[in-house]
Amino acid sequence: MTPRHALLLLGSLLAAPAAAQGPVAPNPGSTDAHTVAATPAPAPIAREEFARRRQALAAAMGDGVLVVMGTMEPDADYLPFAQNASFRYLTGIREPSAVLAIRKQGEQVAEQLFVLPREPSEEVWQGARLGAEGATRLTGIPARTTEEMDAALGEMLRGARTLYTVAPLSTDGSDNPWLRPDQQFAQALQRAHGVERIVDLSKEVFRLRLVKSPAELDMLRRSVFITTLAHREAMRAVEPGMNEFEIHALIEATFRRYGAERPSFGSIVGSGPNSTTLHYRTADRYMQDGEMLVMDIGASYNGYAADVTRSVPVNGRFTPEQRAIYEIVLAAQKAAEQQARVGVGMGRMSQAAERVLADGLVRVGLIEAPDATYDCRRGNVVVECPQLGMFYMHGLGHGIGLDVHDPESAFTRGLVVGSAFTIEPGIYVRADVLDYLPDTPRNRRVIARMRPVVERYRNIGVRIEDDYFVTEAGVERVSEGAPREIAEIEALMARESLWNRERRPEMVEWYRAVTPR
Repeated sequence: MTPRHALLLLGSLLAAPAAAQGPVAPNPGSTDAHTVAATPAPAPIAREEFARRRQALAAAMGDGVLVVMGTMEPDADYLPFAQNASFRYLTGIREPSAVLAIRKQGEQVAEQLFVLPREPSEEVWQGARLGAEGATRLTGIPARTTEEMDAALGEMLRGARTLYTVAPLSTDGSDNPWLRPDQQFAQALQRAHGVERIVDLSKEVFRLRLVKSPAELDMLRRSVFITTLAHREAMRAVEPGMNEFEIHALIEATFRRYGAERPSFGSIVGSGPNSTTLHYRTADRYMQDGEMLVMDIGASYNGYAADVTRSVPVNGRFTPEQRAIYEIVLAAQKAAEQQARVGVGMGRMSQAAERVLADGLVRVGLIEAPDATYDCRRGNVVVECPQLGMFYMHGLGHGIGLDVHDPESAFTRGLVVGSAFTIEPGIYVRADVLDYLPDTPRNRRVIARMRPVVERYRNIGVRIEDDYFVTEAGVERVSEGAPREIAEIEALMARESLWNRERRPEMVEWYRAVTPR
């Protein structure tokens, strides 16, 4: 980060105190005895912390004006709204169509916030707005309404040579109708006020977001706790004959029941062949006895996104084939965990996991050797590719925070205190994995040898993903409340589900008449 002042200010972002923790017991009458060690009374992230974030960003810019847009009001007020993560990081404002402006000249820094005006005729439809006075009380930033924004921004931009944004720049500077609203807004301001250049500070904001403060980790911990509860509820409810959308509904209902704003991404609930689709979204298949179910889910609590994946047998008992694949993936995750410590990068953790995955796939016969290759197509060229990639084709993990894929130091300088990240190895035996290989002598031999083994393990998809924090005490697996050991999963799935007591299977069956599949 440049200039150097921003690095000095970054350390102050960790100054917010963490809330004390205490246990939350299960509901009386629940069939799940799990106790969640959550904090009973969260404190909101202090406006002083938001101020320190803005100070650190201002230190990273030269003279000029920074304009950061929040997410615009949806086209219709009944459509869902989620605030832009970087805008929320800098202001804490959750309302649509808000704008932050910071003018810097030498050592002088002035901030201005613009929000929608109070308007009873609109608020009767959309709910109460902060208005300028409310926004100032919440943030400490002098605020005006968006009706005053054009004139106020014109005054701030007078004489400025540089307009800073937190929006990737257009490559050609043209009036591209496909640009994001914040990109279009920046270009319009540049033309209207004769600013010489636009500079994107997205990377500087991402650099600040690499390290989570204690207050941020507290919010993330809550989102993870809620997500693990949803996994536990889902494990108890799953049974053959149910539709994926029933589990999908239970998961997202659990999120809202405990105060999450929304899912942090589209919930992935895929059974049988769908368990081998990495980002399966439809969730409308009837689950069958003997199949696997992958649930990749995450609650967003006060804007902070969890991401936890569990893979379970639909009937509650692993078959020998499912068990074999599951044990390989779990061992790979644990191997990566053993490498996780301050200073270690994601690459080293990935290498540890991939060694275990490759060795395990050799044992079950799905690949010929840990370093075995096959002929794959890259564009119009046939090249050698690792056989491991036929069954494991994604990265090991990512950062979590305000975005489910948040900036993370593990990809640059290694894990640091304040890192929040995932580890998520997987194996996916797609039934058609051999059907689209280039027709070469090597591939014909590979296909002949692999075909019976693929048939044995076909449609088994397993991904295990946990969330981790790096603290002064070491690396913590925060999502341990969601069972991952086979014996734990089978024991929990044998428990009764209160959700299923009022299930109406005849209504679920209606969907067979309308689904195209």
